[in-house]
Amino acid sequence: MATLKKFWIYFLIFIIAFLLINCLTYAAMDEDYKNINYEVKTQSPEININECKAKYSSGYIEGSVTNNTGEYIPLMYLQINLYNKDKIYLGTEYKELKYFNINETIKFNIDYTYENIDKLEIEFTDKVVDNNKEHINVNPIITDETIQLATPIAGALLLWYILPY
Repeated sequence: MATLKKFWIYFLIFIIAFLLINCLTYAAMDEDYKNINYEVKTQSPEININECKAKYSSGYIEGSVTNNTGEYIPLMYLQINLYNKDKIYLGTEYKELKYFNINETIKFNIDYTYENIDKLEIEFTDKVVDNNKEHINVNPIITDETIQLATPIAGALLLWYILPY
């Protein structure tokens, strides 16, 4: 009986620790996001951005679009062009808007996974250009210089552990 009681106590401690760690991780990760500059390139339909944030490797945009054109729009795409701080184009994300009635407002949320985003351009288009999500890596982590420097160090460490004392 005492063993079962200990098991439930340890199980409860595990659940509490799991929830606490998840909450703290979420709070720590949420602070990594920074506000991103954006430019709306079209006047009609009207685009309102509520939040536009990014961290190093991903980000999100939240907002709404209002059809103020006076016409029914059967299909249209919200196009977001992503740029880094050097104004180099990194890629495009699309959000499909279907059956867009007159004076209707549609909320949107777009997540993206590009690195070092500094600016967004938002506009509308009629078609999607598939860029196969090929990201331009402006600052590669592993370069030839890094490999040339790391090879002798890795070899020395390997010999240190392989050779007996």
